[in-house]
Amino acid sequence: MLNEGGPATEYGLNWSSHLRLIICGLMFSGAIGCSSHQDRYIERHTIQNLTIVFLDENSLHEQWKQISGSEAVRFQTQMDSPVPKVQTVKGFFDFASNTLYCPKWNFEVCGHELHHATLGHFHPTN
Repeated sequence: MLNEGGPATEYGLNWSSHLRLIICGLMFSGAIGCSSHQDRYIERHTIQNLTIVFLDENSLHEQWKQISGSEAVRFQTQMDSPVPKVQTVKGFFDFASNTLYCPKWNFEVCGHELHHATLGHFHPTN
């Protein structure tokens, strides 16, 4: 639609009005976008002298027993059940030697232990 004697308009707005609306919209969406990023974070950790040892399950259990002095597979009684629960060490971080022990391709276990190396103890003590 052409406006007589003026620039092309749509819905009664000329191009400069459109441009102002677009700029205001971008600024407004940018302000909202900034507020939605408040839950973002970046943490950097440098771990000095970290050793990672990949082990098969039997070797891992032997290493756990050697370091901790306890069995890698144990039965734990539960308060709400007469049937004991089997607990098995799948990987661990030795804080004394700064060494992470885990199965080579088990990213869940190795990542969990890497969090211990980075963040320290975070399991509740029983």
